Amino acid sequence: MQMWKPFFCVLAVVSLGGVGCDSKPALDVVPASGTVFYDNQPIEGVTLTLVPQEGVKGRGGYAVSAADGTFKFQASPEAEGVVPGKYLVLFQKYTMPDGSPIPPGTSAADANFSNELSEVYSQPDQSPIYTTISDAGESDLKFELTARPQRRL
Repeated sequence: MQMWKPFFCVLAVVSLGGVGCDSKPALDVVPASGTVFYDNQPIEGVTLTLVPQEGVKGRGGYAVSAADGTFKFQASPEAEGVVPGKYLVLFQKYTMPDGSPIPPGTSAADANFSNELSEVYSQPDQSPIYTTISDAGESDLKFELTARPQRRL
């Protein structure tokens, strides 16, 4: 029995080390998806960022729009969906200075990226766009951006 004591001690420590560890996100998230438009046309390559407003737990969420303008928010690379609540929404679409898409593998240090959307959409103190994600989630969010946006007053 004496030789088994170290084995049982190691087993106990290893077993307790996993207590409280879980791959589930720390906060409950719900699905949130939709479509982004620019001057009434679906737009590809827009990065959407959710900035939590008062009372919303967590860090918000992000998404990138597909060719048809659709997107799905995620709270982190491992967690698809976001915490329910009210968010300010920011939008950016980076391209090369000539307007062409950014080549794969290009870093910000290698290129002088340009945001194709009005700066109003990317500034937290100016963006006029908010959304609320319900406790059940959202599947039909619709954001309509224009070449001449109105600043938040």
